[in-house]
Amino acid sequence: MNFPGVAQVLHLTVTDSTQNVARFLADQGAEDRTLVWADRQTAGRGRLRRRWASGPGGLYFSLILRPGFPPSRLADFNLAAARAAAEALGRTGIRARVKPPNDVIGSMGRLSGKICGILAEACGPSRRVDWLVLGVGINVNNAARTTPGAMSLKALTGRSWNPAGILRGFLEQFALAYSNFR
Repeated sequence: MNFPGVAQVLHLTVTDSTQNVARFLADQGAEDRTLVWADRQTAGRGRLRRRWASGPGGLYFSLILRPGFPPSRLADFNLAAARAAAEALGRTGIRARVKPPNDVIGSMGRLSGKICGILAEACGPSRRVDWLVLGVGINVNNAARTTPGAMSLKALTGRSWNPAGILRGFLEQFALAYSNFR
């Protein structure tokens, strides 16, 4: 598959965590903008090692970046990535807003809940980030209501969505945000 702003794609049916795979690949010298995408994760995680329910129907991916900016910009980067996710999800017809530091809340009518989580992990010396792995989990068609406070795009809109299309929308918005951020 070809996605905007992505050098190569590793699409897995199932993995423990796209973040773990991407961190390993980044350590091994993987190319900037390598995408690790899984249909399901057995040990997905978010900030503070919180578990991210990663059943079938969701969108789970990590993007390897080699930005070279100072670590002091990581918090702002995380918010820029969350804003890109909110913008992309808003194009589906839902209201999407960022809940700092790393969540996107989706709503439609009286339904509302966490629809997306962002996790950025970086490695490098004190003056610059050598690599950064941006992990994103989006509740697309999955039964997100199994986790308190979670909501899926399908539950909000009443229709099924193509996860690859949602991924493409995110990557388009993220490419613009990342270009402006750098």
